[in-house]
Amino acid sequence: MISWKTTTMARVSTLEETLFSFLNQNDLSDTEMVIVNDYPHQTLIFKHPQVRIFNIKEPFKTIGEKENFAVEQCKGEIIAVTDDDDTYLSNHNSNIRKYFKEDTNILHWKGCFYNEPNITSIEFIGNSGMVYSRKAWEKVGKHPVWNAGGDTMFSNKVHKLGGMVIAEPPNSEVSAFYRWKLSYEGLNGEDVGIFHQSGEGTDTLDKPSIIQRHSLHIESLRLKGIIPTGEIKLKPRWVRPYDKMLQDFNNKEK
Repeated sequence: MISWKTTTMARVSTLEETLFSFLNQNDLSDTEMVIVNDYPHQTLIFKHPQVRIFNIKEPFKTIGEKENFAVEQCKGEIIAVTDDDDTYLSNHNSNIRKYFKEDTNILHWKGCFYNEPNITSIEFIGNSGMVYSRKAWEKVGKHPVWNAGGDTMFSNKVHKLGGMVIAEPPNSEVSAFYRWKLSYEGLNGEDVGIFHQSGEGTDTLDKPSIIQRHSLHIESLRLKGIIPTGEIKLKPRWVRPYDKMLQDFNNKEK
């Protein structure tokens, strides 16, 4: 069973794209999506037999704690990291099943490097969208209780177990979009930029943690009336035709 693990905080617009990516899969058999939201001003709602949402009323102190809580809710033996700011094409589950073998501990992708509104390259996308086994997660002592840089610490530990796969599908079959230039639409149509963990480096003692900085940023947006609050019924959709964008990009590269 594959569990799409999605952690989120106040990113409704991009989360709805990730949710649509899940529902749009060619093969949804033995698959679930687990969404963990710890933004106390939002209660996310979406009813679907393969989607479970956990609304936590107090933010986790570290990203590592949030990641571990999310994995603990997953029922699958294969954990697919599907961040709330990334997009996946309809063949993503099929690609996971194709490249993630019985002896695989962790899988990394060749995918689309997406600088909104354009695909700028197809390349190795690091820890974005990584897929790992529950057994490997348990063997390395779960995610480190850490903030920025914790994903690299975790993946490096799993790499030492062996069983690492770098999936390199043909360019026409890549399925993961790593969104680097990140923005989303606010309540009044504003273009809102938010913190991108991969661009924040490792937390140090001489500055607030990435969670503290991100929380302050989100709170400023809430006070300005830019982001929605209260009960929010998610409306899955893509804002752009990502599958056609990939096709057009590949045609230009020929």
